[in-house]
Amino acid sequence: MIPNYTPSLISAILSANQPIISDDQSTIRYISCDTRTIVDGSKTCFFAIKGSMQDGHIYITKAISLGVCNIICEDKPIECIDGVNYYFVRSALSAMQVLAGHHRQQFNIPVIGITGSNGKTTIKEWLYLMIDDRKIVKSPKSYNSQIGCPLSVWQMSELDEMAIFEAGISTVGEMKSLAQIIKPTLGILTNIGDAHDAGFHSKQQKLDEKLDLFDSADTILYCSDDPMIHTTMETRFHNKRLLTWGTNGSFIKIVSRTTLVNGILITLSIKDQNYQLTLGQVDDAFVENCLHCVATCTFLGFSWGNITAKIAKLHNLPMRLEMKSGENGNIIINDSYNADLQSLAIALQFMEQQAGQRNRVLIISDFEQLDLTHQEFAVKISEIATVHNIKVLIHIGVSNADFPLLLSSSVEYKHYNSTESFLHNTHSQSFQNQAILVKGARRFGLERVVKYLSQRKHTTVLETDLQAVDHNLRFFSDKLSDKTQLIAIIKASAYGSGSAELARFLAFRNIASLAVAYVDEGIFLRQNNIHIPIIILNPDSAGINDMIGYDLEPEINGMEMLQEWVDTINSNSTKSVNIHLKLDTGMHRLGFEEEQLTQVVELLLGTPNIKVKSIFSHLSASEDSAHDDFTHQQANLFESMVDYISGKIGYKPLRHLLNSSGILRFPQYHYEWVRLGLGMYGIDSTGQFNQQLEKAHTLKASVIQVKSVKAGETVGYSRRGIVAKDTKIAIINIGYADGLMRKAGHGSFSIAINGKLYPTIGSVCMDLTMINIGFDSIKVGDEVIIFGKNKPIEDLAMACETIPYEIISTIAPRVKRIYTQS
Repeated sequence: MIPNYTPSLISAILSANQPIISDDQSTIRYISCDTRTIVDGSKTCFFAIKGSMQDGHIYITKAISLGVCNIICEDKPIECIDGVNYYFVRSALSAMQVLAGHHRQQFNIPVIGITGSNGKTTIKEWLYLMIDDRKIVKSPKSYNSQIGCPLSVWQMSELDEMAIFEAGISTVGEMKSLAQIIKPTLGILTNIGDAHDAGFHSKQQKLDEKLDLFDSADTILYCSDDPMIHTTMETRFHNKRLLTWGTNGSFIKIVSRTTLVNGILITLSIKDQNYQLTLGQVDDAFVENCLHCVATCTFLGFSWGNITAKIAKLHNLPMRLEMKSGENGNIIINDSYNADLQSLAIALQFMEQQAGQRNRVLIISDFEQLDLTHQEFAVKISEIATVHNIKVLIHIGVSNADFPLLLSSSVEYKHYNSTESFLHNTHSQSFQNQAILVKGARRFGLERVVKYLSQRKHTTVLETDLQAVDHNLRFFSDKLSDKTQLIAIIKASAYGSGSAELARFLAFRNIASLAVAYVDEGIFLRQNNIHIPIIILNPDSAGINDMIGYDLEPEINGMEMLQEWVDTINSNSTKSVNIHLKLDTGMHRLGFEEEQLTQVVELLLGTPNIKVKSIFSHLSASEDSAHDDFTHQQANLFESMVDYISGKIGYKPLRHLLNSSGILRFPQYHYEWVRLGLGMYGIDSTGQFNQQLEKAHTLKASVIQVKSVKAGETVGYSRRGIVAKDTKIAIINIGYADGLMRKAGHGSFSIAINGKLYPTIGSVCMDLTMINIGFDSIKVGDEVIIFGKNKPIEDLAMACETIPYEIISTIAPRVKRIYTQS
């Protein structure tokens, strides 16, 4: 029987230090470390976790305002609120892990634990779809971290018949705590690749650390084709059941692999009998993920016919939230492949982050895997609709008479029996300037709703992974002391990513300030409901009144500009502004020089309504060690100039000198602020930290035609693509008008289709590019990757003889922007 988690039991499990229990009658059903995902505060235990970017203790008051009456914290509050239980622990994160580990011990069901470098989330989601004969609880999205794992395991309930959890680590020692939480009975190792190499001395050490997850497992499944993995497994787990697949697999052996016109045919030997598996994709990652699922389902006793039927339905599911532009000013948030309350909370948080002033619409199907009656489901969703200010709730599934009775009168409710009924009876024009979250179980096929409501435009896509941005923010924040904060540089529409969307995300992450190039960019952000400080790096005199009106903070970098601001403010004594003084310490671009400081100070002292919020400068070559002496010279001059200004004006403005590369190379100059630009997107100009950052951008196109070309024929304008031998070419829908520069043509650059690289042939055209694909089975509609996580943007920059800044900032507006977040 699962225990009823009362305050007394929680205190005992955590060995809390002198807890304050003022209400021992409350029941704890949910755990949270993020106030934005709290739905039922009265049944939630909030963990005030101290992290690299923020301290959870500052959100305790917010949690209590949401009805939370159980707080796990490390620091005793100045004033304890009556009716709230406080549990004091050494580490709130460790306490969450201990509590989740205790919860796991209450269940005696099969638990699949998945780890490895790549493929964890894909295999988990595919298994969830394939194992459809029992009720399964699983990690939401890619919840596999030190925080994600306990949140995942806490979902386990009495009605669950199996669990599937993934575990990821980035350095030594982390897996031991996750292993105590998950305690898998069946372990799956996906592979060992380059991800997070920086956290380990060697690939062997990384493998050894990941294998800690399987200490409690009875059975471990893996591909035995990697000698290091196979040898380590046999040595370390000789007393466990090892299920191997591969060319020498003992459980499933790959007999042959034959390339077909539209895919691949794999012959497998299982218990001395051959079986054939046809896959529509041939890239190694897809094949590997499929075979992990085949082996797992074979072990679980599924028939071969059942397995192949399910494999045929698998495709590259969107494992993360996707946001895209819709018609009529709408934004569409796609989370249409699974349905559980934890992932719904994540999706609603994302909608709250991105909605701005738009009304919020929730299109939701039945949640078939939940242990809730129809009435309980209606109660829960109605509560969520109220908390998250949903204006329209559209329910697709079994008619539920409880919804109209439970929903607030401010919520418009609509019901459709099926997705087909919704599509047939709903006009896309009925949605105007709304934020629409589409969330549901896989069988409802709600991706059709997303497609119906999305903008009909150019299908080439620039995808920005906000989870990768968050990872990179944390990476840079970990390099800073507590006194140093980040300014996020999002000029040029966030280097092409889309400034409003990224700004909302950064505001949610409590960035100290944003910085854009021009006044119009700052006004655009204010009009999109961005309220945090915004610095204008290149203001002009024509925009002074707009900057004052929209509370934008100018960079002041010259005497004429400073005089204009002084005159404007002195002419209206009711106005006051924050400014940011830029100093020229050797870049010789913009900024005050040392001999001008006396005049600068005189003007400032005569204008008390102008406050110098920060003083900064720009390093000429922070990424290049050959110029380090000059960098130190700049820093010394900067400090001298700042000291002079501060001494004269009577207060100390904030200081910032470093950009992304400077943050990493010169910690002695972090000061109070640092400026983070392309580093947010995983682009490291020093070339030293690429393995520790995550690429945030993926530029995708599609194959729109495939044709055969004979030897001696030519391809493209001016007949510059000469065909040496019979081949096939694929035409893809991206050209130089989209941002793929002409220098990428003539074989100087290769793009990826189904995991394989193919060179360009002929010139890059305005809207199209031709690719030499040999005789591979590429077909119309196949996805093309220009650059992405496993295909660095630096490669394209090198081919085009430029830098990543230029590549990303010149992606054309007609390329659709999509944002994803776990």
